[in-house]
Amino acid sequence: MKQTLLFRLLCCLLLAPGAGAWAQAPLTTSPYTQNFDLLPTTGTNEKSTLPTGWNFVEVGTGANDTYTANNGALNSGNTYSYGADGSTDRALGGLLSGSVTPTLGASFTNNTSATITSLTLTYQGETWRVGGTARSDRLDFQYSTSATSLTTADGWLDVNELDYSNPSSAVTVIGGVATPIHTATLTATISNLNIAPNATFWIRWTDFNAAGADDGMAIDDFSLSFNAGTPSPLLSVTPASLAFDRQAINTSSALKSYTITGSSLTADVTATAPAGFALSKSNATAAAFTSTLTFTPAELATAQTVYVRFTPTTGGATSGAIVHTSTGAEAKSVAVSGTGIDPNNNLFSFDVCPSGSTTFDTWTAVSVTGPQTWGCTTFGRAGNDPTNRASAPNGLQINGFASGAGVPNEDWLISPAFDLSSFQFPRFSFWSRVAFSGPALRLRVSTNYSGTGSPTAAGVTWTDLDADFPGSGSDVWTLTPDVDLTRFKASAVYIAFVYTSGPDLGAARWTLDDLRLQNASTPAAPVLLLNPASLAFGYQAINASAQQTLTATFRNLTGPVTITSSDPAFQLSKTGTTAFSNSLTYTVEEANFTSTPVTVRFTPTLEARSYTATLTASTTGASNVTVAVSGNTYAPENTLDIVNWNIEWFGSTAQAPTDDDLQQANALAMLTKLDADVYGLVEVVDTARLGAVVRQLPGSYKYKVADFGSNAPDNNDPDYASAQKLIFVYRTNVVSNPTFSGLLRCPGNATTCPQYNAWSSGRFPYLMEADVSINGQTQRMNFVLIHAKANENTSVADAQEAYDRRKVGADALKVELDTRFGTGNVIILGDFNDDLDQTVASGVNTTATSYSAFTADVANYIALTLPLSQTGQRSTVDFGDVIDHVVVSSELNAFYLPSTAQLRTDLAAQIPNYANTTSDHYPVLTRFAFGYVTASSSAQKSNAQLDIYPNPATSKVQLRLPASAGQQVRMQVMSADGRAVAQAVGSLEQVNQQLNQQMSTLSDGVYILRITSPRQTYVKRFVKQ
Repeated sequence: MKQTLLFRLLCCLLLAPGAGAWAQAPLTTSPYTQNFDLLPTTGTNEKSTLPTGWNFVEVGTGANDTYTANNGALNSGNTYSYGADGSTDRALGGLLSGSVTPTLGASFTNNTSATITSLTLTYQGETWRVGGTARSDRLDFQYSTSATSLTTADGWLDVNELDYSNPSSAVTVIGGVATPIHTATLTATISNLNIAPNATFWIRWTDFNAAGADDGMAIDDFSLSFNAGTPSPLLSVTPASLAFDRQAINTSSALKSYTITGSSLTADVTATAPAGFALSKSNATAAAFTSTLTFTPAELATAQTVYVRFTPTTGGATSGAIVHTSTGAEAKSVAVSGTGIDPNNNLFSFDVCPSGSTTFDTWTAVSVTGPQTWGCTTFGRAGNDPTNRASAPNGLQINGFASGAGVPNEDWLISPAFDLSSFQFPRFSFWSRVAFSGPALRLRVSTNYSGTGSPTAAGVTWTDLDADFPGSGSDVWTLTPDVDLTRFKASAVYIAFVYTSGPDLGAARWTLDDLRLQNASTPAAPVLLLNPASLAFGYQAINASAQQTLTATFRNLTGPVTITSSDPAFQLSKTGTTAFSNSLTYTVEEANFTSTPVTVRFTPTLEARSYTATLTASTTGASNVTVAVSGNTYAPENTLDIVNWNIEWFGSTAQAPTDDDLQQANALAMLTKLDADVYGLVEVVDTARLGAVVRQLPGSYKYKVADFGSNAPDNNDPDYASAQKLIFVYRTNVVSNPTFSGLLRCPGNATTCPQYNAWSSGRFPYLMEADVSINGQTQRMNFVLIHAKANENTSVADAQEAYDRRKVGADALKVELDTRFGTGNVIILGDFNDDLDQTVASGVNTTATSYSAFTADVANYIALTLPLSQTGQRSTVDFGDVIDHVVVSSELNAFYLPSTAQLRTDLAAQIPNYANTTSDHYPVLTRFAFGYVTASSSAQKSNAQLDIYPNPATSKVQLRLPASAGQQVRMQVMSADGRAVAQAVGSLEQVNQQLNQQMSTLSDGVYILRITSPRQTYVKRFVKQ
């Protein structure tokens, strides 16, 4: 009965009011006594009027945190101060009822310096009300050395000798009394205890549930005697840690101090400091500092001050502990830390980065405008990560994006004053990382900033340093090495990073880590940069010109710079208006420490051909830097132009871009300028808006919307309207007899379909099979539009799951295409959400692209957009890789016009604030031609053919062209994976001979032969066996 009641009571006590922390009664001398005579004699009272250390807990519907003075007359369940009316002779008790169960008790702390090994408890149990007859009632005693409150569930031990029971009564006593109805004195000793100094223990009395109405019972005249052993030696130190500022190596810091005290010591105390730290008992100028100190027990009878100094001998963070030991005493430690700096190699790693501070490793955050500021982040650079994508504590970060928009901000991160006057070649390096679109950081330097106050104050001058920051949205840790500060060798030099953001500017998230200032013995190496890494002019009519601009950056030059074009079709100019030539030269005086525009002009002279060339910048002491340039003269009216474009949440009222009307107008402008024959559009929400756009396009177009989407298995699903949908738009005089279907779907079993999860919960590939007619020839084509599962970055597990789902979907798609269209013309286009050279997923267990099933099968599939990624281009505003791709079957690759794959960033640049008003993806263009391509419609109608005999071939072939092809031709042979394996220029006979000379070097397989004449281009497949 007792155990069952106790179990029920404990369950209730866990939820009882007042079950929390409570002050303990200190035990200093034995015995401790309590007679409760200071309890109130009238009224209802708060717990705060109880003696120190004593407490009660009530459970039940009538439970509260108060107790009442009474003489036993009250019959309600409660906690009571029992005694005669008006009498100061009180007892602490309670009455159990159906609505209240009280528990009484106390907690004690061993405030002696010795371990308590036994307790002797004595008290008087009293009965102040008898509510029932023919049964007794009881208070059950328990103690615990591990409890933290009266309601702690476990660790209570019974001592039955201390249970108070009253005798059975033949009558009830319920009218109130002047003296207890029954009393009993109980005493017991609890042995074999081990209550250490400063440890706490608890006692309590739980009320037994007697038959019928319970009795009012109490405790009085409590005495607690304890037996403490010999006092243990004790040591105490305060504070527990000392943090030193950055300190130049081989110099000593300002002093810091702590205090040490001891009691009951039997031997001397030894304090031992870790390497780099020294101790002294004195703070006098000439005081001696050593690695160890000794204190006698007599000295530590009073608190002693210990002085500490930090003298690093190497650069970097240092930490350890000053350990204090004495025989029989528990060792005590003071943690110490500091950062040693080598003025000639000064690293700021932000390993100690206080949250909420404005100063970090002596760099200071200064906000000029806006609420966002530089602050600590645990997403610093992980130095041992070869991918430069992982994070580790700590770094500095700022992000001006809030409440769905860029917030106006100008925030500076300013260095301490650097004395560069004696440096030979001062160099500054840093790691940075940027996510999302927004302005680049600026790196600035000043020699007259005061070190405090606004950096933009009148009279303060700052010079911009031409430093290389990672591209917007690249989200990869990038090292900017060896920024030359030789021009600023002064005694007080400040370096600053300046962040800006705003509604029109956007708001990138910038993170900095591992900043380093070095005194180098040699000058910084010359730096040449050409940006972007490639220029694609697309189609250009012959003998007409188009211009694009790249930026050339020159630093630390020791000689002139030359930029040369490998093809006269691409010429260069410093001004963009005059003096175009194949080569430009810049003097050191003209160009050093500048970024200057270079205009590239494309002027083709041959019809129906692709142009590719290389721009090369060179100077003494630096590696050459190149830019790939391309263009073509394939007239659009003679080619099949295909565009895939993710129009970010097009028309969604719940997602950005927020101005749907403006997004619709911009989408119309973009599609009109693209003037493609087929569009594969993804992430379209509002199909009515899309229909309005299509109807306004010049020419005759139709469109077809997929009847499924993520979490919407069909167009009757309630989530379909708000889902991202896939859409084909096609020119009706080019595309005919189209049919549409969802690949990998499971009719009637949509959500449990094996590929449902892999394809982003139902966003399956969308297939258009159609006849496509160009140049009088028709090919049956299979367009596969995809919007694959996006990456996840909330955790490593989520990132891996997203990658695995995407790869499962890609693998299944390849099997499906191989089975259904093994020899067909297949084009896979859309938002792949991954790159094809390696995965962009962060934290996964591989670097392989999730589309490895396609990229590994080079004989059957060719990634037309892979070269765009390999030249450092990006298909999104916020991410530094290409994730919108085009992959074709080897059959269709025969009709691909080389080097025509293009990210139309040029058209995006014509739309104001494109990233925030239109899309975060750029359109991708690829171009194809059937048979041959000419510049005029009359030439299209000719029957010119390229013949290869025999085909398949072993060692030799014979090539035949119509007489109209001309005398001089250019030949190119491409492997099935798109690589050029043979080429020649000359008459047809000459290129035929050169092809036969190289046939023996060709492996068995399928090849594409392309011959370009002054008037037209011929394409044909042949097989080498």
